[in-house]
Amino acid sequence: MDNASDLSNYYSAHYDEVVYQGIGGAVQRHFHRALEHPYKKEMFADVLELGATNAEHLEFVHHNFQRYTMLDINDSAAARESAAQAHQPDKIVQFQVGDAQNLVDVQDESIDRLISMCLLHHLPDPDGALRNWQRVVKPGGVLSIFVPCDPGVIWRAGRLLTTFRAAKKVGMDDQEIRYLNARDHRNHIASLDSMISGVFHLDEIKIRRFPFQILPTWNANLFYTYQITKRA
Repeated sequence: MDNASDLSNYYSAHYDEVVYQGIGGAVQRHFHRALEHPYKKEMFADVLELGATNAEHLEFVHHNFQRYTMLDINDSAAARESAAQAHQPDKIVQFQVGDAQNLVDVQDESIDRLISMCLLHHLPDPDGALRNWQRVVKPGGVLSIFVPCDPGVIWRAGRLLTTFRAAKKVGMDDQEIRYLNARDHRNHIASLDSMISGVFHLDEIKIRRFPFQILPTWNANLFYTYQITKRA
């Protein structure tokens, strides 16, 4: 655990096996469906997905688009293959390596829909990231953000039954699992919720809480999804 690259090693060697297999995999697929729930037949011409990893989210996107760009800080052969398979003459699908936090190569107000699936809690500067995400979305465009309710009671209980259990099966012990998780989930839901509310206070924010929409507390829910429409 003294190797600075151990988190990257975890993602390259064990991520899919730990996160997307068994019960944990079923839960993850529910997460993806929840973020896409509001959008079935809409048209978002230019879509940017951040933190695409291995293109796990792409299959859950059912609305229309002209261009769908998956961005991740690490290259991914699996994501490039998924992009090539989904690419059509009238629907461009592509994967790019880039920093989802600063988006230096993305022009202001150029994106119709921005997707952040389970990313914000990983970033060193989430407030700066949110401001850049707001910058690149067009007025009238949408930002779809998924945030797990870590360290809420329900999230922690579910993690013990899914990813922590799967991590042990690939040879990781409790200390290693908790250490990597602490490094990986560096930003907690309470702070992120306040940052989202602050950065987008002039925009329209719709929050869906699961499983208890009527209880606006992260201790009683598994995740929040934010659908934010940017006002002119």
